[in-house]
Amino acid sequence: MQELQAGHNRPIDGHQITVGVTGEPHDDFTARTQIGALLLDSNGQARDLADLISAEQPRSSDGSVLFATPPGEFRINLHTVPADIARIALLLAVRPGSAPGTTFGVFSSIRAWLGDAAGTPRLLFPLPPSTRGETAMILAELYRRQGHWKFRAVGQGFAAGLPALAAHFGLRLPVTEAPAAPGTRERPTDSSFSGTGFCVHADGYVLTNHHVIDGAREIMARSPRQRCRLEPVFSDPTNDLALLRAEAPLGGVATFRDGPQARLGETVLVVGYPLGGLLGSGPQVTTGNISSLIGPGDDTRSLQFTAPTQSGNSGGPLLDGDGTVVGVVTAKLNAARIHEITGDMPQNVNFALKAALARAFLDAAGVDCQGRPSRSTRTAADIAAEARDFVLKIECRS
Repeated sequence: MQELQAGHNRPIDGHQITVGVTGEPHDDFTARTQIGALLLDSNGQARDLADLISAEQPRSSDGSVLFATPPGEFRINLHTVPADIARIALLLAVRPGSAPGTTFGVFSSIRAWLGDAAGTPRLLFPLPPSTRGETAMILAELYRRQGHWKFRAVGQGFAAGLPALAAHFGLRLPVTEAPAAPGTRERPTDSSFSGTGFCVHADGYVLTNHHVIDGAREIMARSPRQRCRLEPVFSDPTNDLALLRAEAPLGGVATFRDGPQARLGETVLVVGYPLGGLLGSGPQVTTGNISSLIGPGDDTRSLQFTAPTQSGNSGGPLLDGDGTVVGVVTAKLNAARIHEITGDMPQNVNFALKAALARAFLDAAGVDCQGRPSRSTRTAADIAAEARDFVLKIECRS
């Protein structure tokens, strides 16, 4: 059995499969949670509540998805899933009527899995403890890609519970929407914020961080050569990734690195739009090295690098010495906070999501990205000149 992390996807062998959810302590988990399988169209939306398969509605109208015994499992015949269904989301929620404040954190473990027709698990996704402060969750999904089905570990939570989860899929539930979680920070009305993104497909698809566009009602892309509106296409808050699409094709397309991924100590470049334009209207370039192949808290999805970054670099590409993408810039260490704790002022400690996870995200979204092996090292000036055509400033208004 293969274990996956959030964002990983794998092809599915066979068309008769089983998917399910388990948790510990088992009896408590069964009593306090409910699971569902939701049929979704190519836009990631449910047609109506008839597409939600659960203990209350144990069979899809076409018979392709069945709520099985024991509880917590679904039998799925992928050959009979209707052609207009592009995804099947595996959902988990705290059962209505549970004690106030009940979240997934009360359980010692939660696991989503995919098995064969006999129910023997083949793929396993243990939900990370850091995501258990929620009350509703997209645990995993099955999706079609070029005529074949794949399984993707998701782990996207909703603190506001079932109403927020339903709204995400275009459904309305007959319940009152819960208030925002205590301590949730909201951007002021009509505020502006910005970050960086980069074009990953000739049809105008742009990759950035989810937190760059979170809460935006209007998104624009700008570079020295163009300005256009962007529309959200697909988002993964768990891995902090978002896919946008421009109104028209953009000037250039980034290339991801094939073969061996980023190596400890190798030279990297960051191209982006830091500090909202205070440093000028054009892209800024910094250089450094890969300083660690794991992120904070031993997060193997991320790597650490030394090229200086500022607020606004988030969502931009981390490029190797040949100009191919090896990561997506996500965060920098809070040096002031670390100084308060340790008395030391760390410098140039920055983090990027590894390119492999970004490519898996694009695959799940149905976007083919360009890739090639890294070749001989080029000058930073040559790489920056090329990147000017595919790196964009993302300007948002809430």
